[in-house]
Amino acid sequence: MVQLYIATAAMCLAAVLFLESLAPLHPAEVPLRRWAHNAALSVLSVGTVLATPLLFWAAAGALGLRPGAGWLARWGLPDWGQWGLTFIVMDGLAYALHRLSHAVPWLWRLHAVHHSDVQLDATTTHRHHPLESAFTTAATVPVLVLLGPPMLAVLAYSGVALAVSTLSHGNLRLPAALDRWLRPWVVTPAYHRLHHSAHQPQTDSNYATVLPLFDHLLRSAGTVPGDAGRQLTMGLPSRRDASSQTVWALLRAPFRG
Repeated sequence: MVQLYIATAAMCLAAVLFLESLAPLHPAEVPLRRWAHNAALSVLSVGTVLATPLLFWAAAGALGLRPGAGWLARWGLPDWGQWGLTFIVMDGLAYALHRLSHAVPWLWRLHAVHHSDVQLDATTTHRHHPLESAFTTAATVPVLVLLGPPMLAVLAYSGVALAVSTLSHGNLRLPAALDRWLRPWVVTPAYHRLHHSAHQPQTDSNYATVLPLFDHLLRSAGTVPGDAGRQLTMGLPSRRDASSQTVWALLRAPFRG
């Protein structure tokens, strides 16, 4: 499972970086230093994502909790119902935790590391503080244990979320008509780019991971500019200098004033 997650993440990253070279929203660059910093932080973040469930499953086993013996099994849902509900619950939980990370000050300090990237491309996808990743995973895994969904359904959602999230962070210029057609159904690069704007009202919108449905239902969907966000300033208003973008500075950032 660990190898599958890492392989999927690597394939998604390589595919989107290739697409960026073909149809970039901004002139294609190869910012090796920035990519190296993002990659190092991503390794720490993904490592935390992968390690936290292992510790939790060990604790869950000691408490007698087992996958497949949760609420979904008790409700007697057919397989297609379990798969559908698993997808909706996981994507809804991702939306809720993401929105919470913008509303709670100490969570925002952690999540701001992701938003502090002054450019947006596929390497931004996993640029998260390890403590944020630990919190997100620790909040997600207990819900899955209680639901007891099919393991393949969890893996399927994780794969879709990886692909969509990597694509939506891409420095990509989709054909305008295609983006408009996709936007009501799935998070597109133009849709998510608004969320990474340095202008706070835009930052506090478009929280969805896969389905924009949750943004529309809970009134957090922002208006995507007609130029797909080409003129937006990415990142945060402060700490935009190179010294604030090193791995050590990013790890320390939540604990600074």
